[in-house]
Amino acid sequence: MPLWTDLIDAVEATGIARDEQYLIEQQKGGTLARYLPNVFVDSTYVEFFPGVSGLVDVARYRAFNAPPEVGKGASVSRKTITLPPISRTEPIDEMTQSQLARLSDDRVRKSIEAAIRRNVQAISMRQELTRGILIEQGKVVVDTDNFWINDDFGRNAALTVTAASLWSTAGVDRLTALNSWVTTYASYNNGATPGKIVMGASAWAAFSSGSQFSTVLAGGATRPGSKAEITAYVEAQGLPPIEVYDRSVSVEGVTTKVLSSNKIYLLPEPVDPMDENGSLLGATYWGRTVSAGFESWSIEPDEQPGIVCGVFREESVGSAIEVQGDSLGEPVAVNANASMTVTVV
Repeated sequence: MPLWTDLIDAVEATGIARDEQYLIEQQKGGTLARYLPNVFVDSTYVEFFPGVSGLVDVARYRAFNAPPEVGKGASVSRKTITLPPISRTEPIDEMTQSQLARLSDDRVRKSIEAAIRRNVQAISMRQELTRGILIEQGKVVVDTDNFWINDDFGRNAALTVTAASLWSTAGVDRLTALNSWVTTYASYNNGATPGKIVMGASAWAAFSSGSQFSTVLAGGATRPGSKAEITAYVEAQGLPPIEVYDRSVSVEGVTTKVLSSNKIYLLPEPVDPMDENGSLLGATYWGRTVSAGFESWSIEPDEQPGIVCGVFREESVGSAIEVQGDSLGEPVAVNANASMTVTVV
């Protein structure tokens, strides 16, 4: 099916796609790209050195006229991840085309732009779901009918635990438990503590129902603490800020939580979703597809990594216009120990 550029060419379509991706990653309600930000690479794979983040050993004093001593650097073990393809096509069928034929070019273009945005939303939601898998499990495991991934980034088993006393009981001391998990996290990150405690909706409901957060009213009655009161109290105890994340995506028509709602996640300090330096945990790497380099698409070399889009049309009876989105990408944990998962409900 040939590329159709009468109303919108691949450069324009890709520009719309990139704008839509930016808006998705900045939207209210949170995105896990703040912990695994988007990094664009001019390749089909990414190489990195798995390591440990946290505190760096202090430098040693040097005697005058003596050379500096060698410090402890990053891991010398290299790991390579081949970035998997994530694509989607949305056809504009014959009936829809016949309806659009009565409209102005501007209306038709808007219909195509909407299809481009839906493709980008679908690709971005797939990547968000995969970020959730990585944060929760310390590895990327995807098993679908046409593709399989099992990239284990080596998170220590001690960082995937179940609370000794679940929070379904109001009297369980939540703060003592959090302090214990923060200490465990720090012990595997050279003393660095989490920047955020991310909770699913069920985990937050159980946490906030703890009797230790109740306020005693006049007459001896009590009321539950408000979210603002509880989060302020937690931070006053020296614990990291709490964030409630409850995002869902649709997988084959089934609403699916990105992160399990009954767990909490200890994560490093969040960064900008487009931080090209990544985070202490890692990054979401987007590579360069073969389609991005097609001469007919005319996409500049430095713009080729990331999601690209094109519009195609076959001039034959019963044919459809197809709006295609293509990408290569996967979240990668450079330091898998910078995430910890605790089942609390």
